[in-house]
Amino acid sequence: MTVALVLMAGAALIGVAGPACLRPTVRPSLLPAAALAAWLGALLAFLVLTTLSATLLLFPHVLDTSGVRTLVGGCLSGTVPHSSFGTLVQLGISLLPLTILARVAVVTIRSLRSARRCRTRHFWMLQAATRRSGEVHWIDDPRPIAYSLGGARGAVVATHGIRHLGERQCAAVIEHEMAHIRGRHHVAVLCADIAAAALPMLPLMRRAPAMVRLMVELAADDAAARVHGPSTVHAALLAMSQSAVAVPGVLHMSSESVAVRLLWLRAQGTTGRTPMGRARLMLGFALLPTTLAGSAVVALFRAYCTF
Repeated sequence: MTVALVLMAGAALIGVAGPACLRPTVRPSLLPAAALAAWLGALLAFLVLTTLSATLLLFPHVLDTSGVRTLVGGCLSGTVPHSSFGTLVQLGISLLPLTILARVAVVTIRSLRSARRCRTRHFWMLQAATRRSGEVHWIDDPRPIAYSLGGARGAVVATHGIRHLGERQCAAVIEHEMAHIRGRHHVAVLCADIAAAALPMLPLMRRAPAMVRLMVELAADDAAARVHGPSTVHAALLAMSQSAVAVPGVLHMSSESVAVRLLWLRAQGTTGRTPMGRARLMLGFALLPTTLAGSAVVALFRAYCTF
């Protein structure tokens, strides 16, 4: 149980202190995809640590953790009293990760079913009301509107109104929406929504939906800016924001934090990053929450225990 307790402490630290640690990732000088990887990495780290904790509680002999048990047990031997109250405390600690995982599983199943129904209904309406040209479903509407749908059959939907923006801005809008599909941004947003619905008492989970939505939009803006230039994407976003139409269950260019994104685009220049460099940066930021949580747990352990 001692090893499971350490894992739970790491998960709790990520869930509580995660937003404060990740706040510096939202800056114009940082790759948005790396910041997105950091937030998703924090959510994944919490889930993995909780799952490992539950696994060790259910199957205590699955790993040889005798050395760690001795080390931690010697430190915590006097923390929980050997009494009926202490037994209840240990039982509560044992049930906590199992309860969390059960809650996450229930909310995940419910959310996936709801998202699938909404997506199926939307695709059915697209087939009846749009004309497909290449990878884009076109709607006869003079307003400039564009959005993307996730799923195995991801699709970009746009009105003829975006063609009035000009060829370059129109292409930038389409590239922005295609970036959502290529980056599986709809999955990232759904994961953040599930986390918030399942564990709203944790600051990381409460903040995740808004921050992940902002990060996926910045990442899509960045992808479009690398192809068409920041100024073109800036002009397209400004024009699209004038006729924003809310479409539930989708990602559309003018939906999230337009003012912040316009500031970010104005601050952009040529980054010069290669694809390999971008991948390494994203991997590093994805591992950042786990590394910080592990370091903090070790530091607290060393400060609390005397040998």
